[in-house]
Amino acid sequence: MNKEAVFQILKKQKKQTLLDTLEQSWERMSTQQRQNVFDSFIQEAQNTISVNAEDVRAAVRQFEKDSFAGLYYAPFDINSKNFMDVPEETDAWFAKLDELFAECVKLVKQKEYQVAVETFDILYELTGCLWDDEIVFADELGMWMFPGDEKTYCKAYIRAASKACAPEDFQEKALFRIVDDSHSSCCNKIYSLVKSVATPEQMALVDREVQKRRLKTA
Repeated sequence: MNKEAVFQILKKQKKQTLLDTLEQSWERMSTQQRQNVFDSFIQEAQNTISVNAEDVRAAVRQFEKDSFAGLYYAPFDINSKNFMDVPEETDAWFAKLDELFAECVKLVKQKEYQVAVETFDILYELTGCLWDDEIVFADELGMWMFPGDEKTYCKAYIRAASKACAPEDFQEKALFRIVDDSHSSCCNKIYSLVKSVATPEQMALVDREVQKRRLKTA
């Protein structure tokens, strides 16, 4: 295959032809290949393209349904040679999770806090089911496989909850994230994130429970 000759031909093509070729390439690529080639464009899309709240809600619910239906579950017999292999379906699930978390962040930026909290909750519940339900498969499965910025997503979630939830409901959601972070040596500094966005009333409830449970916060 002569790369130089092929690109000489490509340079003569119309814009739509090139876009059609890119779309066909995208469809034939694995998730990792898409991320390697299109990463800068994926990041720009996540940061700049606005979203419709109902479309995000529908997409998140469909993702939840597909996940529990086993659409992304692709087990194989593990041995000493393939134990590090990760199914394409597993990569695709984590990439889709990242995509949907990014759209939830956009809802927060658009001040659509109620839908943002609802959709964030569904996604966080899904991540908590990875080890108990046949959602995705890998020998060493974990959120370390997630390509997104967990801290950024959590900050947006806490901000939306602060705006949309009653103090007691906010306390519950904030504590859930603080407890989860404490299990990871507080690497995402969730307590500080909560403190930066909570109202005094909300924070008082959170601190009361943090002290009662003697939770690690830093």
